[in-house]
Amino acid sequence: MEEEKKVSAQSTLPPKITKENIDPNAGTKKATVLSWVRSLVYTLLSSFLISVAVYSLITPNDFTIGGVSGLAVLANVASKGKIPLSAVSLSLNIPLIILAFFLVKRRFAIVSSMNILSQSGWLLLMEEILPNFHIYFPGGEASKMLAALASGILIGASIALAFKAGGSTGGADIIAVMIQKKCKAASIAWMLFILNCVVIVSYVVIINMILHEIPKTEDGTINYGILLMPLVMSTFESYIESRTNESISNGFQSATEFRIITSLPDEMAAALMRELSRGVTGIPAVGMYTKESRTMLLCVVNRRQIPAVRRIAKEVDPDSFVVMAKAAQVLGLGFYSSDIQ
Repeated sequence: MEEEKKVSAQSTLPPKITKENIDPNAGTKKATVLSWVRSLVYTLLSSFLISVAVYSLITPNDFTIGGVSGLAVLANVASKGKIPLSAVSLSLNIPLIILAFFLVKRRFAIVSSMNILSQSGWLLLMEEILPNFHIYFPGGEASKMLAALASGILIGASIALAFKAGGSTGGADIIAVMIQKKCKAASIAWMLFILNCVVIVSYVVIINMILHEIPKTEDGTINYGILLMPLVMSTFESYIESRTNESISNGFQSATEFRIITSLPDEMAAALMRELSRGVTGIPAVGMYTKESRTMLLCVVNRRQIPAVRRIAKEVDPDSFVVMAKAAQVLGLGFYSSDIQ
């Protein structure tokens, strides 16, 4: 009788999903063209976001970011606008792109080059056509934190889109990817945060201590609030940038993991596979108090399928024990199946 139930459950399962079912054009010329078109769209949007943040939010509000863009801002401010942002950004990125061609995958170097050239193009366009395209927030010095928040979100999203396209925004992003290639356990987001902090501190020291007079209060003491404001804003921007980058990047690959301990594993697995078209893995489990044997089913689904898993677990085995956990990244068939960097 039990064998009949198993056969019946297996007979109602959907056909096995393969790579060809998910993307029948995989590996074809059409798929390659679509992949490059998608990368181009992501790259143009990424370069536009970072250009707006640098030109309209960061430079006019007297703080900086890390990486090559931060060095470009430093050169622009130090020269009182005589050295254009677009020229510095392009000239500093060219050597890094050459290194990327030899140390990272060729696609990564090509897409990164596209992003860098687009950034220079957007910046040049703003410098020539929209020279006063600067964004200020009302409310004095304290309101500049809003500029740091906005630029952090824009640049974090820009970096995530660049990585999604298979490249980077240039500068420190390329350095971080090259380091991660050697140190697999490293987090790109936090590596960028550390590299950015080095540039930020350099900016604050040069701008506040060398090019500007040290701000003082009416009684002649040093006004550390104004002195440290660019450092606070830059660090805040860098933190928001890294968090936004990590959240969006993981969001592309996130899912929900269910672990279901049940005495009806075949029926439960059949229902999950039939209704959700998701794979299920059975793992033997023993209750350490009762010493009874059970099966733990492991199933990963997208967020829209969470209510269905809860309903199936309750209908098939009301006595099942279910654990739900957020999976930050999922790599594999049916989810994010390739690493193009």
